[in-house]
Order: sequence, then C-alpha cells, then structure tokens
Amino acid sequence: MASSAYQAEFEAICPEGWKVVPLTDAVIFQEGPGILAKDFQSSGVPLIRLKGVEGDFVSLEGCNFLAPEKVASKWNHFRLEQGDLVISTSASFGRVSEVTEESAGAVPYTGLIRFQPKTKEIDAGFLRAFLGSSAFMQQVEAMASGSVIRHFGPMHLKQMALPLPPIGEQRAIGNMAKLFAERLRNQSQTNESLEAMARALFKAWFVDFEPVRAKIEGRWQRGQSLPGLPAHLYDLFPDRLVESELGEVPEGWGVGSFSDAVEIIGGGTPKTSVSEYWGGDIPWFSVVDTPAASDVFVVQTEKSITKSGLEGSSARLVSKGATIISARGTVGNLAIAGRDMTFNQSCYALKGKNGSGCYFVFLSAQRMVEQLKAMAHGSVFSTITRQTFEAVRAVLPPEKVLRQFEENAATFLDAILGNVNESRSLAQLRDTLLPKLISGELRVRDAEAFLKERGQ
Repeated sequence: MASSAYQAEFEAICPEGWKVVPLTDAVIFQEGPGILAKDFQSSGVPLIRLKGVEGDFVSLEGCNFLAPEKVASKWNHFRLEQGDLVISTSASFGRVSEVTEESAGAVPYTGLIRFQPKTKEIDAGFLRAFLGSSAFMQQVEAMASGSVIRHFGPMHLKQMALPLPPIGEQRAIGNMAKLFAERLRNQSQTNESLEAMARALFKAWFVDFEPVRAKIEGRWQRGQSLPGLPAHLYDLFPDRLVESELGEVPEGWGVGSFSDAVEIIGGGTPKTSVSEYWGGDIPWFSVVDTPAASDVFVVQTEKSITKSGLEGSSARLVSKGATIISARGTVGNLAIAGRDMTFNQSCYALKGKNGSGCYFVFLSAQRMVEQLKAMAHGSVFSTITRQTFEAVRAVLPPEKVLRQFEENAATFLDAILGNVNESRSLAQLRDTLLPKLISGELRVRDAEAFLKERGQ
C-alpha cells in the first residue's frame, strides 16, 4: 500500500481537527553511519549497537568505542542527544529506545535510526507511541509490496504518513503510552529481582554449600533459623564436607555427569513447504523467542505448528516446565517453557530425572553455560551436543534436598511466570488501544473509561 493510500486511510477515520501529514513534515530522522571495524578501539566515544536498543532506554551494553578526534572530524553530527528516540531497521521492530543522559553523545551504528520531533507541535511521547505502534509498522511492512520485510530505512520513512491530533491530545496519548511502558518496566524489574534471588538460592545451596558450612562453623544450631534457612531445614543438610573430583562437597551427595540429572530431548522443524503444518495452536520455539533473562519463561512464540505438523516431523512436544537451551548458532540461550510447546532442531529440551525438578534443571543449565564460557576462555563456544551434557561434571544432591529446593525456588519463579503472563496481557491491551488512539478511532477519555472498567 503506498503512502498516499495510508494518508487517505488515516484521513477517513481521523476526528475533526486532526491532520494527516507526511512523516517528514513532523519528524527529523537520521540513520547511523557505516563504520569499519578497523575504527573500533577499547575506549572513547561509545558506538551503540543493536544490543543497546533492546530495552526502553538506550544502553551502552555491547557497544564499541571510537576515537574522539575521529568522531569530531567525521561523525559529530550523528551524536545522539538526550531525549532522542532510536529504533533498529532490521530487528526488534516496534521497540523504541530513548536516549538517556548516560547514552547522550554516543554514535548509533548503521542500521539504527534516531528520531526527533521537528517542531514543538509534535509531542515526543506521542511520537514514541506512534513509532512503537502497528500504525507505523503496517506502513513499514507495506513498503515490501505485501512480502515480509526484514529491513527498512530512510527511503521508506519518506513515504509514510502520520495522523496528527492537536498537541493536547498528543500529550494525553503519549501519557497513556508512558503509563503502559512504566507498568511493563516495573514488571520486568520485579522479575529481575526475583530471578536474582532464585540464582542466589541455587548458588548458596549447590555451589557454596552455605547450609553445610553454617552447621560446620556453628552458625546454625538445631531449632534456630538463619536468613534463608528456616529451622525445619536443619536436618536436611549434613554437617561435613568431603573430598571429591570437584573439590569439597557435602557428605552423602553424589558427583556425576550433568546428563545424570536431565533427560535430553532433541527438536525438529516441520517442512515449511507444507502449509498444513504451520499456523496451528502449538507454540514452536526458536532462538528468536528467547525471553529477557529476567523473564525466564517463554509463553508465546513467533511461529506455531499444527498437530499434523507435530506428527509429520521430528519435532517433540514438551510439557510446561521443561528448560529449552539453544545449541547451535546463538548458543546457550535459556528459557523455561511456560506452557506445553515444541522447538526446532537447533535447541534441546531438558527435563529433570532422578529427583531433579524443573527449576533445579533450569538453574543448573544456567550454571553450566557459565562454566562452558569460562572453559572457552571468554570466546563464544560454537555448539552444545549431547556429549557436552555428559562431559560437564556436577554435584548431584539427594532427592529430599532437591524436593525442598524446588519448593523454595518456586516462591520466586512461580511469581515470575505470573508476571510474564500479566505483562503479556498488558502488552496485548496496549497494542489494541494505542493504534486506535493514534488514528483517532478511539479517544483518550473512552480508553481511560475502558481501562477503569477492567481495573487497569
């Protein structure tokens, strides 16, 4: 659909008093420069990469650096200003990142586009809502004449239209978008804290052996409680450490292969040429579906398959709670299945055995990935095979310890799953309301009334 068609479509539904303008009349945009790897150095002016625009705010994570004098002579006009909006042209479509005080002055790499309102008649919050909405993305996708587009650039932006309400309405829409963003960010931050507590519990019990050391050192007496160690767990742990191939381990605990604790299940992909295999109600996980590390669970996947697709391929259905780990390409990404699902052949699913629960398996796999990275001396390890799981040596606690750990870890991880599902519902509500607000099909007062009725 051409830009003129979109302009006509917006004009047909926009309320009286709204305008529909070419995007170039309202917004300044600029794609980052192409910079060669030979210009990278260990310090200097940050060069923002794709990793830096995966969140709501531009971060310096994954950035390279450029010589200040070279930036001053060649790329100074590309430097970001606080409040700029940055999006990727080739991945994470719909994700808009705002430049903060920390990232101001950095240079965006090619493939990243920065946006600024052109005049004071354009509210930055409204612009952010537009760039993150289907009203924008539908125009991006239309530039490929109906095919799936995986890249866009300034030439496409020059063909787009922007529905433009009066400034007061813009601010109201921007504020509503901000409210959604803040609630989703709060959920993410809560999950980050909960995930950190689960990791800390795992490390205390199965890496540092803190309960055993507390008994040995006399810090934990029968009938007493310690932080994270209630009195009723006292008899669960021995009061001695003994030598093993992994160093000191609690007396009575085993040492073996990581594969002794998990069942390893391979994945598969139904034939893409058979349309009847795709678009069903069975989630099909691939590495692009990996959730943020703090969210842990995957509850929705980009692609899904049908029952016939499952039966007609090597894909395997695993139940809710299985850990999925990427084994080739992007290696070591982890997720817990938040519902029954299947996955492609570049991943394995791990299910606990010999008493290992799903949360113990996930946190053990997380630790295993850290070990593999350390063994590779900081380089990216290229693949994980079944032999990898057999080669990694691990402590194997007794079943009664594993059962208690699962109960304790569930306090944190079950809460994360609840938050992930709630965030998904909130994001769906946002994605339904914002495009209607931006086009004028729905007014802010009606959206506020709708949210109030839903208790949002």
